[in-house]
Amino acid sequence: MTKKALKKQLKKQLKKAAKQAAKNKKAIKLLKKQLSDFEAKSMSYLERLFMSNVDYPIDDFGAIAYVDASYSDTGRFGSIGIVMLTRSEVIQYSEIPENLEDCALTSTNHELLAAAKAIQMAKERHIKNLIIKHDNNSIAEVAKSHSVTKTSMEEWYKQLVMKHREKMSITFKKVKGHSKEYFNELADTLANKALKAERVKRANTPLFFSLGDKFQEALAKERFAVKCYIC
Repeated sequence: MTKKALKKQLKKQLKKAAKQAAKNKKAIKLLKKQLSDFEAKSMSYLERLFMSNVDYPIDDFGAIAYVDASYSDTGRFGSIGIVMLTRSEVIQYSEIPENLEDCALTSTNHELLAAAKAIQMAKERHIKNLIIKHDNNSIAEVAKSHSVTKTSMEEWYKQLVMKHREKMSITFKKVKGHSKEYFNELADTLANKALKAERVKRANTPLFFSLGDKFQEALAKERFAVKCYIC
């Protein structure tokens, strides 16, 4: 190949490469725009979802708390999930309640614990008007001042609500479970994820959890006594 022919071929390849680079640049620009549009639409959707809530907090002293719980009958442990909406933020919370008495280890009691935790979270944020949205009837029924409590947990929950109502307005609103109400579903998801994570944790340490909490506590005290004696 002559030098002239080689130069011509290189120019052709460079032109082709430049054309492809321009196409790539255009494609990248288009993808960035699509991503930006998608994010904007997603944000708009969440904002509309948040703002369209009829109970949307009108000031800094109001909040909505969606509460839910999940429970394992075989493992005898449960979890709670909370989504709290304030004027300025969406708070997501979940945990595995620990050190509970045997009589407290029920699905319903974990629902009560979720509502109790929401009240505590509201108090910490100086909320004066709290709306608790739930899909379990016991959360509102047990909280009534004239309700007849059946367990120590129910009585504790009832007294907690009554005490906090002295300085905070607490309203309960029932929502239909698994009705695709976004924040209620989110609370359910938080509780389920926490329960699954705990189940995996316990599966990986079967000896510790099979012994039972009370036995573990007694064992810890015994070890502490032995340690003190040796010292």
